[in-house]
Amino acid sequence: MWAQNISFGGLRLVANLDLRAGEALDFDILTNGTRIHCKGMILAVKDLKDKVQARLSFTPTSDSEYRKLSHYLDSLSQGKRIRFEKAIIVGLFILSAYIVYLFIRTYFFR
Repeated sequence: MWAQNISFGGLRLVANLDLRAGEALDFDILTNGTRIHCKGMILAVKDLKDKVQARLSFTPTSDSEYRKLSHYLDSLSQGKRIRFEKAIIVGLFILSAYIVYLFIRTYFFR
């Protein structure tokens, strides 16, 4: 079983198991040597060729497990934020270079 998408609301997963909507599921998320125990309720199941795709919402767990999950999800969003900031900086650099090029071409090569 592996996750395709994860957020605080739940996750979308693909599994080789027989899953049914309304079924409770206990599972662990393994990341960077950390095991996060989670519980969830399956909301919907879609049959694929030899696998199933399921949408699952998290159900309350212990405070320590919730903190681990929160920290893990924050680290995922931090990585996306950094990539976005780098893309903006590169875009601004390219735009600045183009403006300088136009300025030089206009005023020095008449």
